Amino acid sequence: MRNDFLVEKAKNGNQKAFKELFELNVNNLYRYLKQFTKDSDKVDDWVQCAFIKAFNNINSFNGNSTFSTWLFRIGINEMRSDFRKFSNKNSIDIEEVNYDNTGYYDNNFEWHDEMKWLLTELDELKKCVFILYEVEEYSHMEISEMLGISESSSKTILHRTKKILQEKWNKR
Repeated sequence: MRNDFLVEKAKNGNQKAFKELFELNVNNLYRYLKQFTKDSDKVDDWVQCAFIKAFNNINSFNGNSTFSTWLFRIGINEMRSDFRKFSNKNSIDIEEVNYDNTGYYDNNFEWHDEMKWLLTELDELKKCVFILYEVEEYSHMEISEMLGISESSSKTILHRTKKILQEKWNKR
């Protein structure tokens, strides 16, 4: 609720309200984007660009999602855009898939922080979905809004990613 109040004040030109939105969200966005590169300067740029775009476009925020969901989407788009500039292999083709919860995956598999090394070989989309869901605790609906994919795609990607991570962990 606090963010909603601040967004309305920021829409009315209150710069202190936007500064407070910044302070409430900057660490989470930075921590999330830091998972995709060791270059902290790049992360700083992505976060800065995301907040500049959010500030410049605050009046287009319609409240259909939370402010942080909207901000994360902007940040993710900044990161993706930067990756595409330097390599086509980092761009993602997203195909609509139906969630299929059958098959090999142990639902008792639990993620632990010491398993972070497993994420290094994942492609960008799998890493995005996994971190948003398991670490940042966003719902599949919020993830679908941030990444521009369907909820069922988010669920399927998470399911497949957990399967990959479990297989890597078991081989270790």
